[in-house]
Amino acid sequence: MDVAVLAGVLLIGLAGCANNGESQPNTAVMLENSIHEELAQTISTGNDAMESDIQSEPVQTDDDLDEELKQYRKEREDLIQEANGLVEGGTPDEGKYSFDLSGAFYESQFDTKELTEAYAAARVYVTDTLGIRPGTKMTTYMCIDPRILAIYDDEDKGVAAGYDNSNIFVCEYCDESGIWQYLILTREGKGSAWKVIYSGDRYKK
Repeated sequence: MDVAVLAGVLLIGLAGCANNGESQPNTAVMLENSIHEELAQTISTGNDAMESDIQSEPVQTDDDLDEELKQYRKEREDLIQEANGLVEGGTPDEGKYSFDLSGAFYESQFDTKELTEAYAAARVYVTDTLGIRPGTKMTTYMCIDPRILAIYDDEDKGVAAGYDNSNIFVCEYCDESGIWQYLILTREGKGSAWKVIYSGDRYKK
């Protein structure tokens, strides 16, 4: 029974008892105690249910996330095709994965020219500065790690402190050890050149 309804019914009972002879006080006390006990039991049951729901909710660990990212990247790699000297990638079905990719849509704030320039700067850094030659594979990819994409919601911005979202670009690449790393690029403003300011596995040192 709904707590409010139960309380109303019992209070009506109390009012009725107030109109009946000498036994009224004892009956009223008994009913009042019954109300308190019923409410306490209902609250306790509700709290137990809430606690049970919280405990049963799955918590994704870093290991779980890393495994999903690994699967996503493998599927993404399998979708890469080379045609007429051009390497093109595909996009895996995001519905198969539980991690949040909403932050990846930061790319939508940049036009095609800006994206081309950002990826070009990242590619030059990977091949020339780091000396990584991926062969026929793509050099850099859209960042999919939510722990890195968090930079766009972080007021601190970590290594990109002082830059706003419109002047921050992140992407990922696989180093020669098979470890995925991230590049953070910044620019002074729209139309200016992108520059890699950090390469590593997190945006906060």
